[in-house]
Amino acid sequence: MQKRRLGRTNLNVSIVGFGGISIIGVSVKNAVKIVRRAFDLGINYFDTARAYGDGEEKFGTALKDVRDRCIIATKTHQRTKEEAARIGLKQSLRNLCTDRIDLVQLHGIDDEKTLEKAMSREGSLAALKEARSQGVIDFIGISGHSPYVLAKAIRTGEFDTVLVPLNLLFREASEELIPLAKDLDVGVIIMKPFGGKELRFAQRLIHESLQRTMVRKEFDRIFGTDMDKTKHSLRFVLAHDISTTIPGFSSIEEVESAAQIASEFRGLTEKEKKDFRFGELPPEPFCRECGLCIPCPDGLNIPNLLTLNKYFTYYSIRTWARQAYQKFSTKIDYCTECRECEAKCPYKLPIVNMLHEAEKRFLQKR
Repeated sequence: MQKRRLGRTNLNVSIVGFGGISIIGVSVKNAVKIVRRAFDLGINYFDTARAYGDGEEKFGTALKDVRDRCIIATKTHQRTKEEAARIGLKQSLRNLCTDRIDLVQLHGIDDEKTLEKAMSREGSLAALKEARSQGVIDFIGISGHSPYVLAKAIRTGEFDTVLVPLNLLFREASEELIPLAKDLDVGVIIMKPFGGKELRFAQRLIHESLQRTMVRKEFDRIFGTDMDKTKHSLRFVLAHDISTTIPGFSSIEEVESAAQIASEFRGLTEKEKKDFRFGELPPEPFCRECGLCIPCPDGLNIPNLLTLNKYFTYYSIRTWARQAYQKFSTKIDYCTECRECEAKCPYKLPIVNMLHEAEKRFLQKR
């Protein structure tokens, strides 16, 4: 399998890695078989977390006899130095059957307050830096879902890698974060290449909806039919200037499919670039989901509402967006137009007008 350099770590990682969250529900015996099959097919980057149930233990069991031939990454969700050292790192070392971890990442840094706490003098970053000085870990990374927050984090120079979502629906990491990481020589790892929570929500709506056929067609238009979803999603992600992506695997068949796609990847065809709208972002104004506009005094989940609007207008996922809007307990007509959100938005978006326009779309007759 092809390998790429993981930023300034100088580690060479397989372009498709193994995300450990999906093996939580797999028996130890089967999990070991799946992980070893991945290793045999050339996957050498394995990413897990203390928060992923018994994921660390399964990786540790599967990889202990080939430890020096693979790169293991985990994450700490603790926010204080004491907890990260006592609860996080010590347990991770035991679980992974190793005395050294290649990469440990701050887990789920999704807002500025959490970032500030983790990077404070007594925050979890201090524990990772101390462990690095002792030779317990080699490199330090950060993970989260907000490219805006993660860009702010890597500008500090403290992080060797950044883990962020990127897929056919969520492209915001390509706007600022990925180019910035390249400039700073920070390795970029991509999670959720198959769509994450958006597709899980869509599957529920397909199951519940009387218009399930229409919803399915909307998503198939973006991701392809069942046979093509994995191929389209991975090829789209791999075409970016990233080091690796870490889909979750729960079967040998899934591993083999992804490994074949990765081994054959040599770039996108012109047709794929057109079909994927590769290199494009939604037209302005659009929400980047940085989350700085919340909490809203009126109780609106502004980022999620504006994301639905983006799906409706840019991706033409309209049936799904209308039905998803009905799931919100606080509708847009609760907005009193205080415009506190606009004052906090770093992108200077006309949020109130965007919300009202979105409401018209969600409620219009088909």
